[in-house]
Amino acid sequence: MCPQTSESPRASIQTLQMIITCNMGLKRKTPLKRTPIKKTPWDKAKKEQEKKKAKAGLSKSKLRDKLDAVFSKYIRLKYSDDKGYCRCISCGKVFPWKEIQNGHYMSRRYMSTRFSEDNCRPQCVACNIFNQGNIQMYRRALIKQIGEQRVDLIEARARTENKNWSLFEYNQLIAFYQKEVDKLLEQKFKKNSL
Repeated sequence: MCPQTSESPRASIQTLQMIITCNMGLKRKTPLKRTPIKKTPWDKAKKEQEKKKAKAGLSKSKLRDKLDAVFSKYIRLKYSDDKGYCRCISCGKVFPWKEIQNGHYMSRRYMSTRFSEDNCRPQCVACNIFNQGNIQMYRRALIKQIGEQRVDLIEARARTENKNWSLFEYNQLIAFYQKEVDKLLEQKFKKNSL
């Protein structure tokens, strides 16, 4: 019921009309003030952590890009011969390890298999980029190398698992693969210089 008209509304339109007419006459004497939100210790700790990250320049995307570069170098060196040449897994052509790319069987968008050594092999630019990974030939060659069961496992992991890498994991993987790259460079290319 409207206090001014003391009528009960019969329909929703009448209800809206009453609300509008009743509220038009009301004016606030003091404007509404926003009350400040109190900061919790959690908010303060989070803000400090963000400041430290910004200061150090360590964001997940930068660490992911750095790990991509180190991991790619590791895969290409791992599958190169003593003279520094790699064979493309899809087409079989041979290229120097610096000119070939790290091709992923399951796309890099699947974070659970992005840094899996079973999922990655050297691949030429033509197959990796221009032929969209040349997946059919890649799969055939991968089955010959690691077996169909492990290839099926890669496919299942990519489609069912969702991995959210932490900053700690990125840093640990970068350190691990950088050591592996250094070992491979020393093993493969110091022999040839002697």
